[in-house]
Amino acid sequence: MNSFLTSCEVFLFKMDKVFSFVFLSLMAGCVSGLNSERYIPQHCKMVNPNTPCVCKDEYGNYVDLRPLAWKNRTARFMDHPPADDDGHVYSFNPCYGFLEKSLNDTSGCLNVASCRVNKARTEFVDIGIQQGAVFGHFDNGNLSLTYISKDKKRTTILSLYCDMNQEKSTLRAVGDMGRFYWLQLRSQHCCPMNESTIQAYLGNNLTLGADEAGNITRVPQPPTVPSPGVVTITHRPSPDTKDLRKITLLLTGILIMCSGILLVLVGGLFWQYLRRKPYSQYTMIPTEDILENQKYPY
Repeated sequence: MNSFLTSCEVFLFKMDKVFSFVFLSLMAGCVSGLNSERYIPQHCKMVNPNTPCVCKDEYGNYVDLRPLAWKNRTARFMDHPPADDDGHVYSFNPCYGFLEKSLNDTSGCLNVASCRVNKARTEFVDIGIQQGAVFGHFDNGNLSLTYISKDKKRTTILSLYCDMNQEKSTLRAVGDMGRFYWLQLRSQHCCPMNESTIQAYLGNNLTLGADEAGNITRVPQPPTVPSPGVVTITHRPSPDTKDLRKITLLLTGILIMCSGILLVLVGGLFWQYLRRKPYSQYTMIPTEDILENQKYPY
């Protein structure tokens, strides 16, 4: 019995070391994941007015939309219907102007950043151009880009949602808010990156540190609207409650699984020991002692 207990103690000590290592590794991974979560810059200034899709934040990192831009005068995001289906579709291209018009139309959307088209495709309205684009904050503090039409009558507000898990960038048209048109861009490229990362883009010809005067343009203030399920962060974020709940459930499940494995292993070890020595803990009493006890009971 003593040898069995000694074996169990050695086994449990080793398993405790293994489980401690696994648990600490998982915790380190979770904390690392939380610390690497992207933030929304409080101040992001246009780097170069000639490239109105790159800004530098207060930490020296860059939000750079150039990887999303098409240079062939067509929109990267073409004809997206709004959530409320107002009878129009919206197109957008960052950094460079594009064309969208009917075959017989000599006006339409010419060299614009965003365009609004009716479903019959008979009306093409400029709702923002690249020149004079301004980085700011909209949608309860999220980083945004604001574009104004050539005639200064219409404004497009593009909310930038940083999502490092978003493999494919997506555009959502919220729609017409009365002279203001709201678009939402969700992409990895809406996240702050360091300079070495953005300089690695093929064909990069941006002069970093150029004149930042493009950020002093005054633009109309849009109406305040509720954020559609987006958590506002204007500083380095603390862990999201939902993320903490997921991590807690994950770690709880892992601990339960490890405990179950430990019980199975200990039970198997105990069963093997009993099969080898099923009655080693008992000592046979001589027959004459039994008879003596029966004859002279206490």
